[in-house]
Amino acid sequence: MIDTTTGRAAMAYTGTTPWHGLGQALTPGADIDTWTREAGLAYSVLESPVQYSTPAVSDLQTWPARKVLHRSDTGAPLAVVSDSYNVVQPGQVMDFFRRLVDIGGFELETAGALSDGRRVWALARVGDGAPIVDADLVRPYLLLGTSYDGTMATVAKFTAIRVVCNNTITAAVGGYSGGRVIKGEGETDKGYLKSAVRVLHSEKFDPDAVRLQLGIVAGAWENFLIQSRQLAAVPMDLAEADAFIVDLLTPYHTAARPLQETKGYRRVMDLFQGRAIGSDIPGVSGTRWGMLNAVTEMVDHERGRAGSTRLESAWFGPGAALKARAVDLLTADLVGA
Repeated sequence: MIDTTTGRAAMAYTGTTPWHGLGQALTPGADIDTWTREAGLAYSVLESPVQYSTPAVSDLQTWPARKVLHRSDTGAPLAVVSDSYNVVQPGQVMDFFRRLVDIGGFELETAGALSDGRRVWALARVGDGAPIVDADLVRPYLLLGTSYDGTMATVAKFTAIRVVCNNTITAAVGGYSGGRVIKGEGETDKGYLKSAVRVLHSEKFDPDAVRLQLGIVAGAWENFLIQSRQLAAVPMDLAEADAFIVDLLTPYHTAARPLQETKGYRRVMDLFQGRAIGSDIPGVSGTRWGMLNAVTEMVDHERGRAGSTRLESAWFGPGAALKARAVDLLTADLVGA
């Protein structure tokens, strides 16, 4: 099902020649523009209104809420879809990997178009330097594919399958065949991080959001974003909050009375239960992220006799150590922590 409507197979690859022998062989390290051209993806998907003639009236009629998708290079129609269908262009698929190659740890291995251009994909081998969702699971490839006929959402996922044709892309991501739903590989979903991200065509494709959900980061700040979003995805009830605060404060507890009766315990619990700044923001209250914010507010804004001593403690002293311990405890069982 590799697209050959332009006169040659719309596929490029490095490494082992695909079993079907089609496509253009590239040298490892070729730039993304070369990949786009040689994979037959140097075209755009255009949109036009659906019109029809009828003997009832003399003018062409427009079918409301529908549009036809067609190729900019050949003019070939791809599908009639709803007007809310969001197209992810072939160039966007390739630019997704341009960013990954820049980050490092990824090397494109195959890319191309299927079914006259109704599906496109690109696949990169994941090197040792690329963060992976689950450290216990080998994921040698990262695949991004999309469709222009509604048969497949835009899917980005780690896969053990080297995609070279429709058979293997269906095995990797699933889809429809003969009216039947074909299930793809098993997927891992652990809080915010996922081994596969599916973006419906009713939604906008955000390449950076997809990249972060897959756990592919460019630096410390993005690591922090992922960790924070993981914490916000994990609910925490009062029993868990109690156990956490006790664990957090036990090394610092020297008083004779029970730890739950101390000022520090009571204040963190009060902040966690809705007294903290920002507790009314959806997704904060009742989560591990809400608890981390409660600890942070106590350390940064309330401990110490004056603003200067609080700041020094929060940045360099015991306050910083307490916040670091809170992060360690809250993220201990999260993937990639």
